[in-house]
Amino acid sequence: MVVSENVSREVMAQLETSLDKPGIHVAAVQRRHYPGGTTAAHAIGYLNEVSADELKTRKDEGYQAGDTIGRTGIERQWEPYLRGHKGFEKVVVNRRGLRRTDVRIADLVTDGPVSQSPSPGNNVILTLDLDVQRIVERALRGVRSAAAVVVDIETGRILAITSKPAFDPNMMSGGLSQESVARVLSDRLRPFRDKALSDTFNPGSTFKAITALAGLEEKVIVPEDKVKCGGHIQIGRRRFRCTKAHKTVNLYDAIVQSCNVFFYDLGGRPGMMNRMAKTAADFGLGAPSGLGLNGEQAGFIPTEEWHRARDATDMKNEGFAIGHALNTAIGEGAVRVTVLQMALLYATIAADGKLWLPQIVERVESPAGQILEEFPPRVRREVSVAPDSLAFLRRALYGVVFDAKGTAYKTRPHHIEIAGKTGTAQVFQGGRRGGDEPPLPYERVDHAWFAGFAPAAKPRIAFAVLVEHGGHGGSVAAPVAVEIVENYFESVVPPEERNPPRLSHRGERRLSATADKPPSEPHHADKPENTPDDDPAAATTGAP
Repeated sequence: MVVSENVSREVMAQLETSLDKPGIHVAAVQRRHYPGGTTAAHAIGYLNEVSADELKTRKDEGYQAGDTIGRTGIERQWEPYLRGHKGFEKVVVNRRGLRRTDVRIADLVTDGPVSQSPSPGNNVILTLDLDVQRIVERALRGVRSAAAVVVDIETGRILAITSKPAFDPNMMSGGLSQESVARVLSDRLRPFRDKALSDTFNPGSTFKAITALAGLEEKVIVPEDKVKCGGHIQIGRRRFRCTKAHKTVNLYDAIVQSCNVFFYDLGGRPGMMNRMAKTAADFGLGAPSGLGLNGEQAGFIPTEEWHRARDATDMKNEGFAIGHALNTAIGEGAVRVTVLQMALLYATIAADGKLWLPQIVERVESPAGQILEEFPPRVRREVSVAPDSLAFLRRALYGVVFDAKGTAYKTRPHHIEIAGKTGTAQVFQGGRRGGDEPPLPYERVDHAWFAGFAPAAKPRIAFAVLVEHGGHGGSVAAPVAVEIVENYFESVVPPEERNPPRLSHRGERRLSATADKPPSEPHHADKPENTPDDDPAAATTGAP
């Protein structure tokens, strides 16, 4: 019977020197130590003691009372590889359980060996780059709750994945008091939740890449098509707002300036909602990526049929409403994605349509270092999209950062060219407050996004940054992504590879990448200001 656990070294020393009663002893047991503490905590996971109920169902697997088992992350997913095998020694004891030395065990035991040495578990080598992981977590130091993913465009391997706030696996593996558990579980920032994989969010304007590709590929629009933006559009009594009046814009301008009106016009055309759903599915949205970690969520991409079926059971609605399509076009409404999915989406755009199966485990080695299994990069599929469409989109995403009217222009880097898209996802139907009004409570502040790739001309990494309830994508998430990219190229990439070709060297449209003065007028984040109090179609709704 265990009398006490987790005793201090001082107490243990006192017991070992003063305890002389037979049948009572101090035992030192091994425990997993996580030298990085909270670094990559959600991805790595933690261990703790197997429960009484688990002992009943997993006894055949060799688990015994006091054993530990992986609970989350890699520790759980790769438990069979990481877990070693116990050794044993058979001895003769008396009725009080004390060992007898006057009887040989070999004279009594004939069914099998009398002892066996323990064997350690295997080593699971991850694709995570510790330097990149630290860069990402350091870049998020100024925000309360966030998630970020960085992937290698040429392999699909995950270089960094983080969810903030994190927990300390050492503390979790050592056992928490009931009070500590209750305190952590009641934390509104949800430190146990893996926000990169286990949560889904409206992508906001980062989804406009899908809307644009759907329109181009289905021949609904051409890049030269223009739409007049007066700051909103009126559908019956419903008003769908833009961030400002952009005047006349084409597709390039609409992406760079994140003009909602252009995408309302595009998304509201006949059949576009299902076209957007098809394109999104081709790029991996609405389905698990295949990583299979921490209960990875699939997200959701709505279709006309789904809305009709849902509205048929809702007495407030009658059939499919055009507002559903308009909200979908700007990444609102029922559209839900994970942060990993968005990183893979922009990696696919950068890689000419190659959608990778994401990997976080590179190989498994024996304790002696022998390679037992290797996991080479795997392409999930080649997305069927015209090279011209992808090339156009990449130029526009470059303009988001380096065009003077771009929504991320104010945070543009000066040494590395980045292409990406800002997003500000609405979480409160009442819109955001301004002027003399009091600020919104934390839970009602919009989510801030920035997703993209770098370098723009010769992409090497793709990334997605979500700051939960952070506000504007251009002013909150984009600076985080820029810091990640700049530090990656300054400290991780070899010096001889730190000067990639400029985008203009590819013969593509050259934008004002070297302009140092800010735009002539302030540009706000790409945030719709719908106030759909009486408008179910324009309201932000969750996935089913």
